[in-house]
Amino acid sequence: MKALYCTVLCLGLSLSCYSQEGEINITQDKEIETLLNIYVDNNKNSKYYTIQIHSSKNSSSAQNIKTAAASDFPGWPSSLDFIHEYYKVTVGEFKSKFEAQQKYVIVLKKYPNAQLLKPQ
Repeated sequence: MKALYCTVLCLGLSLSCYSQEGEINITQDKEIETLLNIYVDNNKNSKYYTIQIHSSKNSSSAQNIKTAAASDFPGWPSSLDFIHEYYKVTVGEFKSKFEAQQKYVIVLKKYPNAQLLKPQ
């Protein structure tokens, strides 16, 4: 009988409860938008870990490797740079060293002479 009274009491109380209603106004400082723009620009200019897959003095072989890398790793940016008399092909732009090392293992299967490069 106590259980019945408790159940009726709980149901009666729950019917009399109402959810809260209200309005929220958020005032934001105008400088926050400026800070967000600076943050986005800073991230665009920040350095990344990359993986060098080829280095030679022959420009045509470097271009062929770059084309092959674009098909081997779709969605990864690849670049061909001329540095100190060598054409160097790099793939990927990785923010963290951990992510770069994971991708480096994948690249090593296709390009065993690949090197993980630190941002400079």
